[in-house]
Amino acid sequence: MDGYNTPNFKFALRDDLQDDKRFLPTRGEPKASGWDVRAAMSDRKTLIVKPFDLIKMPLGIRGYCPDGWWYDIKPRSSTFAKKNLHALYGTVDETYEGELVFACQYLPPVSYREEWDDNSSWYEPEKWGDYCGCTELKIEFGDAVAQIIPRRRDEMVVEGITNEEYNKLCKARASIRGAGGFGSTGK
Repeated sequence: MDGYNTPNFKFALRDDLQDDKRFLPTRGEPKASGWDVRAAMSDRKTLIVKPFDLIKMPLGIRGYCPDGWWYDIKPRSSTFAKKNLHALYGTVDETYEGELVFACQYLPPVSYREEWDDNSSWYEPEKWGDYCGCTELKIEFGDAVAQIIPRRRDEMVVEGITNEEYNKLCKARASIRGAGGFGSTGK
């Protein structure tokens, strides 16, 4: 790459994984944006996840970022498409020193059943297995579940201004969105 220094990220395997190099991040293909990481439950047992559970899945590694870099932990496409695991945003600052985890929630597809009564709450986890056909999800030790993507840290200058100054700046910009939120530009 012209004029680009490739950053050197260093990873330490958890003590019980020292001889299992598959837990080091790996690319699925040479031009992939992310490096795959794997579920590394310390007891090496299958992780059973119930519908709507929020989990922090251990990845068996600690990462040392070079100065000025950090990384995202994101799901692999198959994690979402095949396992219905929805990732909670994973920002790992360059100074974080603990074991990496994949924070996610299991949200299986829901199918309406006639037995569902109008007085029931949509969030009654103990009933979901009966009403939506949801099943538990099994994550095996060593399953590739997420990916890390290196990012260069950006800087910004923060300047406090008055609301009057803010309003003047916005008026001068003349945006069609204005204060509109999600979906406000595609009416």
